[in-house]
Order: sequence, then C-alpha cells, then structure tokens
Amino acid sequence: MAKRFLALCRQAPYGNALAREGLEAVLAASALEQVPDLLFCGDGVFQLLPEQSPAGIEQKSLQRNLQALPVFGIETAYVCERSLAQRGLDLGMLASGGPELRPVSDTGKLIAGYHSVLNF
Repeated sequence: MAKRFLALCRQAPYGNALAREGLEAVLAASALEQVPDLLFCGDGVFQLLPEQSPAGIEQKSLQRNLQALPVFGIETAYVCERSLAQRGLDLGMLASGGPELRPVSDTGKLIAGYHSVLNF
C-alpha cells in the first residue's frame, strides 16, 4: 500500500501556472493509483470560488480540474478556516460539484500526519 501524501494548494488560481500544475499533478498521481489528499490554504482558497471568468486574461478556468477530482478518487478536500476568514470567505461561498470540502482549523496538525507534502 502506498503512503498517502498531501498536496498543499497555496496559489491563487491565475497569475502563474502553479495552481493549474498542482491540480494536474494531483490528477496524474490519482490516475497512477496514488490518491493524494488536498489542502487549500492561503490564496489557494480562491481556486474554489465559483463562476470564475479568466478568459479576459487569456487563461482557462480551473473548474473542470476541480470537478474531475472525485472521478479520480478524490472525494474530499480540506480547506483552511483561517485562510477563508482572512479573505472574507466562508464554505458556503465556495463552488460545489467537486470534492466535499472539509474545514480545518489546525493545518499544522493535518500536515504533520503525512509522509510527503507537495507544495503548489
């Protein structure tokens, strides 16, 4: 049995390629039967907002990637409560259709429970 790893999604959805590459790495790992857990924190929580329209900046929306996560075995994802609060957001404002979002208050404890952490 493979060791579980955590993908730490900390980047805003647009402005650089890290958010997209992180989600694509998670999907690729899942296709290879290495199902990671995800934690959205910092500006990464903005990836979860619905109705994003990045065409004006010539970018593709991340919504398809997020919605594909359950198909690849990622049924739940963690969201940092503090990051949401600092940005004036709450769970009810985030997009549905992807994995179930579970709030986490102690992200350090969550992260410490993994053998490997990938930072995107």
